[in-house]
Amino acid sequence: MLRNLQTKAAKSPVGSIVLCLLLLSIVSLTLLYSSLHQGGELKDQAIFYKQIMWLAFAWICFIGFSFLNYRLWFDFAIIFYILNILLLIAVEFFGKSALGAQRWLDIGGFSFQPSEVSKITTIFILARLFSSPESKGLWRGVLVPFGLVILNVALIAKQPDLGTALILVFLFFALGFVSSLRKRYLVILLLVALIASPFAWNHLKSYQKKRLIVFLNPNVEPLGAGYTIIQSKIAIGSGRICGKGFLSGTQNQFNFLPERHTDFIFTVLAEEWGLLGSLFLLLIYFYIFNKIIDIVNYLKDPFARLISFGIAFLFFLHVFINIGMTLGILPVVGLPLLFLSYGGTHLIVSFILLGVFANIYRQ
Repeated sequence: MLRNLQTKAAKSPVGSIVLCLLLLSIVSLTLLYSSLHQGGELKDQAIFYKQIMWLAFAWICFIGFSFLNYRLWFDFAIIFYILNILLLIAVEFFGKSALGAQRWLDIGGFSFQPSEVSKITTIFILARLFSSPESKGLWRGVLVPFGLVILNVALIAKQPDLGTALILVFLFFALGFVSSLRKRYLVILLLVALIASPFAWNHLKSYQKKRLIVFLNPNVEPLGAGYTIIQSKIAIGSGRICGKGFLSGTQNQFNFLPERHTDFIFTVLAEEWGLLGSLFLLLIYFYIFNKIIDIVNYLKDPFARLISFGIAFLFFLHVFINIGMTLGILPVVGLPLLFLSYGGTHLIVSFILLGVFANIYRQ
């Protein structure tokens, strides 16, 4: 068995993941170019060039974090968590508003989303608490970590950013169930959360309620809240098997589809590259998930194992939820597509997490 583990370790997954990232970077810029291209010319060129800049910086972060010992995140997890909470509070008072949400902070001329950084700090703080031998009981093992996550969730939901808030809750339960905690505590807490979830309806914003209603029946508001979902389904279905070709998607090129360079960039791919292109993208994602989980299965350090699993689970959630909402089988919650959607903070956070995983493998 030891020889088999050594053989697996000799076949580094990092190189193959890097190749997948390079491919996804090319696909991302190609789709972004197409989504911004209308009437024979590139509209909003600043968005395209800004994404190239973010992508270059993300690669630098990936390389840098791959050389930082991952045990540092155990030592500084609490400090990073506190700093992130302070940033989320700062958003409430000094944040920049856009599209009806106040999620961004401007520092030195650059905007970023502290809610995206919460994904990193949540994985680190949960991995530290769940891997600690002292955190086995109900109080220190479950209630304290859950309280820290709920504080994050409350601040993020107020922005509002329901998608990221739900992601953090899912991370708590996923990491809890794969840790050495007593599962009955988590099952009871999960049941309480499910029972209490209907009472959250009255605390949702009006547009969030409309999204849930439209999820059940998009034709309720075909020119309002249901418009994006209807157009997304038309675009995906019109791509058929092989797609319409680069810059040939009618829903995209004739500006029928809103938010196609951010949360709905998958529809651009499906319309232009068809079912085959969509399956190829899913295979790339599956390959990355599989490589990470393969390493998780024989990591001896509980902290490293929980971080790696948290990274894989976070990536899976982003892919599953984003594609699910573009297909209309899940409500629209505003989550970007992993490594493809326009946006600097999410892209950099994803590359940083893969850099941390690369260092875990090297160690």
